[in-house]
Amino acid sequence: MTFIRKARFALGGIAAASVLALSAGMPAHATYEAGVQAYMNGQYQQAIDLWHRFAVAGDVRSKKILGDVYSGKTLEGAQAAATPLEQIPVDNVQALLWYTLAAYNDFTAYQTPTADEVNARILAEQRLPDIRSRMSTSDVTKAEKLVSQTFEAGSAYDIYRIGDMYQKGAGVKKDNTKALQMFSLAQERGVGEASAAYEFLEPLMTAKEIKTALEQAAEWQPPLPIEHTGKTAQQEELERLKKELEEIKMAEALEAVSDIDVELIQRALNAIGFRAGVVDNKLGPGTRAAIRRFQYSTVARDLGMTEGDKQAVVTGVLTPRQTVELFGDASKADHPMSQYVYGIMHVRGIGVEQDGSQAVNWLGKAADQNLAIAHYALGVIYRDGTTGLNEVSPDERQSALHLARASALGYQPANDALRRLSFEYTRDVQ
Repeated sequence: MTFIRKARFALGGIAAASVLALSAGMPAHATYEAGVQAYMNGQYQQAIDLWHRFAVAGDVRSKKILGDVYSGKTLEGAQAAATPLEQIPVDNVQALLWYTLAAYNDFTAYQTPTADEVNARILAEQRLPDIRSRMSTSDVTKAEKLVSQTFEAGSAYDIYRIGDMYQKGAGVKKDNTKALQMFSLAQERGVGEASAAYEFLEPLMTAKEIKTALEQAAEWQPPLPIEHTGKTAQQEELERLKKELEEIKMAEALEAVSDIDVELIQRALNAIGFRAGVVDNKLGPGTRAAIRRFQYSTVARDLGMTEGDKQAVVTGVLTPRQTVELFGDASKADHPMSQYVYGIMHVRGIGVEQDGSQAVNWLGKAADQNLAIAHYALGVIYRDGTTGLNEVSPDERQSALHLARASALGYQPANDALRRLSFEYTRDVQ
């Protein structure tokens, strides 16, 4: 059976360390407006740079508008003229970071905050639930970590405030151990509120939690500023070029995926419950309907996509990447023929990284279910070895074992391969 006819401006994440500077307390109306004006002139990067600079200095309106920028919202008010922010890629992690910093902005350093500043903080707080609902749990965790790092890199009072946020579960996930750690650090730095908070929280915790918090406080170091942790321009350019080359290589490898027989696609769909019907090697209505169901399943839980976006994916024709994903899913469902296909993909680097260890793993699973062609493939692999990651070295004993098993299961090409192996082994001995 032949299963393959032929092998043929993302804005960088702004590090949170040194971003807060809440105690500086700097309304800077004119400077915030300068960012708005730059944005209105289509100078998007300059606008972001300005707002970032003023957000670092403590301007709540700049923090809130950075949340808008990264969440894909339009500017509000008459001055915006409804100009969209579509030129700037959405980054929900950064959006949640900035909205949180705005929502918990400290006005104590201001003589009297303006109505616009108070309104910015209120709007940011109102938008937190919406932005969180669009994010995966892991992305929310990333944003909360950046929020925590930002406060920890600030003043002693900022450290107390992040402790208070941890205690209340406000802006970050509730964590009494982390809260007590921050209260301990702020208390040592002379923050009176931290002492009272520590005395209130400690009786509510177990001895183990208290011990952990104090150990973490003893080991704590303030986060390094961006100049010590960020990537250099050269590193970012090298990473961009590497990613570009990998995409080119992947695109070439994926071309071979389009040659996989429809019969194998039908079997894989049936194996994972998408009911492609009779296996006839024809891309008929039943198979297309099964493909549509599979395609929808791959995006159904993506909170970042609208229902319209999800329906646009449901075409009834597999893309190369979807084909790879289909065989991966069917392999994990213990379907032997799909495991064989997935193993060969790893041997040749078709749509996946060329990896000898993964190839042997998936082919071995198929062979364990007495799939003759999988034994034959393993025999060839152990005869010739592999290239790429985790290379498999030639092993005549393993090769003979698998070829013999394939022959015993009735796979005729294994007979010739076994005779050839026997001849070459004898000749080498002589």
